Amino acid sequence: MASPTQRVLEEALSLGAQGLRIAQTRLEILAVDLAREKATLARALALAVACGTSAALAVFAAILWAAPAMEPRTRFIVLGALAGVLAVVAIACAMLFRRGLERRERLFALLIDTLKRDSDALEPGRTREAA
Repeated sequence: MASPTQRVLEEALSLGAQGLRIAQTRLEILAVDLAREKATLARALALAVACGTSAALAVFAAILWAAPAMEPRTRFIVLGALAGVLAVVAIACAMLFRRGLERRERLFALLIDTLKRDSDALEPGRTREAA
């Protein structure tokens, strides 16, 4: 027969485990909501990229329209300098984008894993040695 202290301890551990499961569920729901928000932001980013691409093509068309008005020597210098500047900007943006992707990790992954371990450790009948 279990002593009253042991029963109270088991009940407290059971209550703690239930609380952790509730908290874990809430965090998983939060993670799902954040994933939906991420998808919404991804769509917004796609629209922003489309707008940027359209603007870049408009600038390119304007350059093609204005270039014939310049004399040949000036035209080649201006267009060469513009191409060099745009190439450097594109390379810098690509490097920043790649670095940002390498640093990504799953949202709340560490917290959810920790809560799972805590919940398992507080299960009734488990001892500290088994955890």
